[in-house]
Amino acid sequence: MRLFFIILFIFSICGVGAREERNKVIMPGLRGHYGFIVPHSSTIQDISWSKPRGIEADFAWLLMGRDTWKYCFCYPRAGFSFFFINFGNPEVLGNAWSLYGFIEPLIGAGGRLYGTVRFGIGPSYMDNVYDSVDNPTNRFYSSPLSFVVLLNAGINCRITEKLNLRLAGSFNHISNGGIKNPNTGINYPTLSLGVDYRINPLPFEYRIKDKSLQLIPYKGRLDICLFGTGKTDIKGHERYPVIGLLTSYTRVVGRISGIMGGMEFVADYADRHEMERNSLNTGSQIVDHKYVAALLGHDLLLGRFTFQIQMGAYLYSPFKRKDPVFQRYTLSFYTFRSVYTGISLKAHRYVADFLDVRLGYSF
Repeated sequence: MRLFFIILFIFSICGVGAREERNKVIMPGLRGHYGFIVPHSSTIQDISWSKPRGIEADFAWLLMGRDTWKYCFCYPRAGFSFFFINFGNPEVLGNAWSLYGFIEPLIGAGGRLYGTVRFGIGPSYMDNVYDSVDNPTNRFYSSPLSFVVLLNAGINCRITEKLNLRLAGSFNHISNGGIKNPNTGINYPTLSLGVDYRINPLPFEYRIKDKSLQLIPYKGRLDICLFGTGKTDIKGHERYPVIGLLTSYTRVVGRISGIMGGMEFVADYADRHEMERNSLNTGSQIVDHKYVAALLGHDLLLGRFTFQIQMGAYLYSPFKRKDPVFQRYTLSFYTFRSVYTGISLKAHRYVADFLDVRLGYSF
């Protein structure tokens, strides 16, 4: 189910451009990567010495139509990328094979030198995961299916009408979203160098930035959302349900931006199982496994898509959690006018708590 939603997002992000834009330039690319691993937890410091290296191949569309320009006053690229990384420690960490979808605005696209900023997300296959007997030191990831999220910024030089040289830095994170423990996640910044090729180049049309355009048909939006997932206990042996309810209000403050505030109620039965296990072993008291949290965040409103970055704080949580605050990253897609589906990742700093699927209604 999680993989279905990831693949739906990848195909949707490229399908939007294919449906709405007639002025598209096919633009494949190839680049090499070299980086290092961030030792963000004491449990993985001893295996964070290696230097990841790999290769990445893009297939993208440069969207040059008027409809896209209205949203970002820029010409973005959207597409897929195959990203292979050798973590430099085959006995413990192995390799990551990722396929992710991305959106990438071009900054100053008409010039010889221009910038790019890329956001990407998609599934990863990890070929040497944690095993309590054969590979006990790899606490980065424990399931072959994980997810990569990356943010990339680059400088591009147009060598010819068709060929670009690209130098970029990328912060990459791979985690299984709480599917199985242990799951500290692996963070590996990389520096990359490569080329992009325009198969059918078109000239960049100069367009005036008309900031009076109203792209969002409402000033405020009230949402009610149900979400759920399965989550393993801390030992990673069994899966237990996590169910929740979110109510929130978003106030539009710009052409494609909104400020969101809300409350979520969650019942986490994996936490309850952990308390029961600890009670049997140590005699500790079982407390309430449910929690209530307040959320504040930013909405990026892109037509039928909404991308949210939120900070949450526990208001009621008898069970002691890793931190008093957490982050959420949510992508939603409106299947009908007021009904949306989505995926959301909840994390405490670098460590994912769980990845959930959701169904909501907007008023």
